[in-house]
Amino acid sequence: MSDSLYTAIENQIKRAQSNVYTALPAKVLAFNGHTVSCQVMITRVIANNQEVSIPPLVDVPAQFPHAGGFCITVPIQAGDEGLVVFSSRCIDGWYASGSQSKPLDNRINDLSDGFFIVGCNSVPNKIPDFYHDGASMQTDDGSTYIRLTNGTIYIKGNIEHEGETQQIGNYNQNGSFNQSGGNTNSTGTITAQDIKTNRGVDLNTHIHVGVQSGNSTTGAPK
Repeated sequence: MSDSLYTAIENQIKRAQSNVYTALPAKVLAFNGHTVSCQVMITRVIANNQEVSIPPLVDVPAQFPHAGGFCITVPIQAGDEGLVVFSSRCIDGWYASGSQSKPLDNRINDLSDGFFIVGCNSVPNKIPDFYHDGASMQTDDGSTYIRLTNGTIYIKGNIEHEGETQQIGNYNQNGSFNQSGGNTNSTGTITAQDIKTNRGVDLNTHIHVGVQSGNSTTGAPK
C-alpha cells in the first residue's frame, strides 16, 4: 500500500471518528426539573486546525438515583458542571414512550442522544470541603450536613420535622428544640438543668405559699 493511499485511508478514518461522540464535559444553561440545556466545554477542531464551538445541547435528560418509588435529587442550576454521555443509538422512540423501541434514526453516538450526569467537576469547581470519614449530604461549604459514619449519624443545621418520632437509645442535641402539637412520651428518665412551664413557671425555684402540712393539696402552678 502506497504512503499516499495509507494517508488517505487514515484521514478518512479520523474524519469518521470525529463525528462519533461518547462523553463530554458540559456546563448547565437551564434546567426544568427533568432535562437540561447545556454547553459542551470541549471545542471541535476541523480542517486547517480551526476551532469550532459545539452548539448548546437541549432536552438532555438529567440523571438522578431513582428506583423502587424513591429518588435522590439536587437543585441543578445554571453554571453547574457535569458529564454528557451519548447513547450508541437514537433514543427518541424510547424517550417519548418509555417502551422498547427501534431506533427512529440511523445516527450513532450522536450529540442528539445525550444523558446529563451532574457533578463531574473541573478543578476550579471541585467540592471545597470534602468529607473523608464517611458518607455526607451537605452544602458545598460544609455549613449544613447529614453525615453517616460507622455507628453514628451527624446532623448540623436547623431541623423541621413533620410526623411522629420514635426513638430507641440515647439522644443528644446542641441547640433549641421546639414542638408544636402532639405529645411527648418517654419510658426513660428525662433530665434537664432548667425547666419552665408554658406559663413561665420555673420548676427549679417554684414554691407555694400559704400551705400547711396534712392531707390537703396545693393549687395549680401560677
